[in-house]
Amino acid sequence: MPEAPYYESRYIRANHPHRAQALWLRQTLLLPTAGDPVADVWLMMFDPEGEGNRARKEPYPVGAATYDYDDWTARIGDATLDDRSAQGAIASRSGSARWDLTINRSGQEPVRLLTERGYRAKIPTAKTMVRDPLAQFDGIVEVDGVSLFVDGWTGSVNHNWGTRHTPAYAFGQVCGFDDAPDTTLEIVTARARVGPLLTPSVTLLVFRHERVEIAVRSVLGSLQTHGRYRPFHWTFGGRVGEQMIEGEIVAEPSDVIGLTYTDTDGGSKYCYNSAIASCRVELAGKAFERAELTATRRAMFEILSDVRHDAVPLLA
Repeated sequence: MPEAPYYESRYIRANHPHRAQALWLRQTLLLPTAGDPVADVWLMMFDPEGEGNRARKEPYPVGAATYDYDDWTARIGDATLDDRSAQGAIASRSGSARWDLTINRSGQEPVRLLTERGYRAKIPTAKTMVRDPLAQFDGIVEVDGVSLFVDGWTGSVNHNWGTRHTPAYAFGQVCGFDDAPDTTLEIVTARARVGPLLTPSVTLLVFRHERVEIAVRSVLGSLQTHGRYRPFHWTFGGRVGEQMIEGEIVAEPSDVIGLTYTDTDGGSKYCYNSAIASCRVELAGKAFERAELTATRRAMFEILSDVRHDAVPLLA
């Protein structure tokens, strides 16, 4: 087990092929410098036009968690998550949930948002990698007796870890656009903390389209990118060589779930996540024809902040 301060999150998320429905399942470790270590199992269901958005969280003592790295398997209590499947159940005062999912791997290369040096360095304190950006999911998810039957949903398998959450960020992910199902986007606009100071915002991205990858993974590269966000609208863009990308990700408050995150210093922040946001990007350059791509209510958009947003209730 790593030493404090440390956190780790392994999660999957997937979208219905045609409806504004999505699931987001996480298994997390938190080893803080203040407070008790804990392992949490989370399940979020996005269904604003049906049974409503729901979120469930169950904490366990950290001794109930086993994280393997050779075969990348997480076990917390009876819940398990790996590259091939996810099973588990939650029974808490706030409600119950259970899930049984099969993950069909796409064969796509993992998405690394940082350089190799960035993964080894102390800053940024938070690291992220997408193990599979176009996985397919089948199975069932139930929350308080409401069932989502998952049949050929597209999503991702993800791994986050570090010594501290990024102080402020917007994170976005698209696992297939409406008319370009094999195109993916991973993007973040974030500020790091160096001592008591916050750095200016940096926007990093990895965009894959028609077998071409446009990537900005370093602070130096981010001099050619930009990103500005607010709840819940984000504009971004940049130039990579002779390629250009400009875009936006937007979400309605009713499509967002609010959560409370505990950081490794024992403090709390607010996470606002929509797995059914919409993304639009415009492309130009020599690698492919000028085009506009959209992902309608199938993009992930997450903001971490110190500020509560009254339009979005905290569900867990």
